[in-house]
Amino acid sequence: MQNYDDLIRRLIEQNNQLIEENRRLKYRLDIALNTIALQQEEIQRLKDEIAILKGQKPRPKIPPSALEGAQSKDKQNDKNKLSRGKHPRRKKTNQLEIHTRSRIKPESIPEGAIFKGCQKFAVQDIILRSYNTVYELERWQLPDGSYLTGKLPQNIYGHYGPQLIAYILHQYYGCRVTEPLLFPQLKEIGILISEGQLSNILIQGKELFHNEKEELLPAGIAATGQVKVDDTGARHQGRNGYSTIIGNEFFTSIVSTERKSRVNFLQILHGTDPRYLINTDTADYIETLKPSSWLGRYLLHHDPDRSMNQEEWEKFLLKINIKAEGDIKLITEAALFASLIENDIPRDLGVHGDDAGQFNVFVRSLCWIHQERHYRKLIPLDEATRQAIEQVREEIWDLYSGLKDYKLAPSESLKLILEQKFDDLFLKKTTISPTLNKQLATTYAKKDELLRVLERPETPLHNNGTETDAREMVVKKKVSGGTRSNEGRKCRDTFISLKKTCCKLEITFLSYLEDRVNKLFEIPRLAQVIFTRAARRLNEP
Repeated sequence: MQNYDDLIRRLIEQNNQLIEENRRLKYRLDIALNTIALQQEEIQRLKDEIAILKGQKPRPKIPPSALEGAQSKDKQNDKNKLSRGKHPRRKKTNQLEIHTRSRIKPESIPEGAIFKGCQKFAVQDIILRSYNTVYELERWQLPDGSYLTGKLPQNIYGHYGPQLIAYILHQYYGCRVTEPLLFPQLKEIGILISEGQLSNILIQGKELFHNEKEELLPAGIAATGQVKVDDTGARHQGRNGYSTIIGNEFFTSIVSTERKSRVNFLQILHGTDPRYLINTDTADYIETLKPSSWLGRYLLHHDPDRSMNQEEWEKFLLKINIKAEGDIKLITEAALFASLIENDIPRDLGVHGDDAGQFNVFVRSLCWIHQERHYRKLIPLDEATRQAIEQVREEIWDLYSGLKDYKLAPSESLKLILEQKFDDLFLKKTTISPTLNKQLATTYAKKDELLRVLERPETPLHNNGTETDAREMVVKKKVSGGTRSNEGRKCRDTFISLKKTCCKLEITFLSYLEDRVNKLFEIPRLAQVIFTRAARRLNEP
């Protein structure tokens, strides 16, 4: 019995020794993994420095956004969880539209069994097959020898029904399915169609959609007086071009052109028919941008208060005999600006975006994320510089948080505090990094545009929504490449604008397409929905 006790005691001691050894090994392993991680960071940093010395770009760093404050996934999940006691869960199937009901009895029911109702089991399915209809149009001969023939329903376009057309448009523009993939898909489900007919369905006869898209921009401006802007590259006919994205929380309008400039942006604001006007607003615009210029006074002596189209404007430029390219550009901008004011575009229209010069018109405000990004890209040469940059970035986000609070509850006292914080942050100079000092001075020069929210609390602080809209165009370009015809480019801009607008207005894009193609018009015009949503937003507490 004593031997068994000694054996058990030795086994317990050995087990304790193994546990202690395992703890020591785990500790050493953690130290080794931490060392490896630090070495990998150091290797990457050295690679980035070598790339910079070679004139190449270092590896991009994409940190999580600190914009809206740190929120762990656990906290977010806890927020989204429902308390069973207070908020009973509802079945998703309660929201389904049931098309068919089928009652199934057990295979054998013993004698004496009592019926206790049915246990419901919902199954979702889809029917994807061709559905062909032959319309027999009656022909009647009238006494005078002429014929009277029945008419097709108004929603029939050629030999393809409205549901098929809506499906094709949704697949191509809504789901980014390319023509080479969409064509065999249609063939497999029994649709007799050629590649040319498919292309025609995608781009021909879309005036109804083009007209509704043209209503979005003026409706969005009139309803809110504030827009966000951005642009991205777009290929057309084998050449590089640009897509300008204008929108806000209610709409998106995309227009693709061969170039980007302030003249181009002002023309886009005009819509399909830009107009040019010489009046006092034209002279004031020139005076604002170039105070010492004689152009404003000179123009007022030539056809004042006359609105001109593109062809008339080109003739006018030849008539006034101004040769300098910069002067022509300036007076063209001024004439376009004056015509916009004449056509009820507000003088205080808020234009929010990045630091691109083509958008520097009306009441401009700048995106704080783009400004902070400049500091994120600074490369520190030593630890002290790195800490100085991090300190500035932390103060930027602290100031940003204060601006968010001001948007919710504007007050004169908070405005003065935020202005002082801005001055204290961007007027300070460090003895560590001249590059950081230069960037601080550059940011301070944009004070009015960055603090525009203190004058107009409705001003956005970032441009994330418009950049998301621009990403739709980037993905479309990567999936389908560029456009080949002007009509194809116009349709791409139109349908992506309508898709993004429907999403913002909480309208299903497929339902919208089916409504318009069937000519039901049960969904109101999107411009009308924009005004309704904007009015509702103003009335919210």
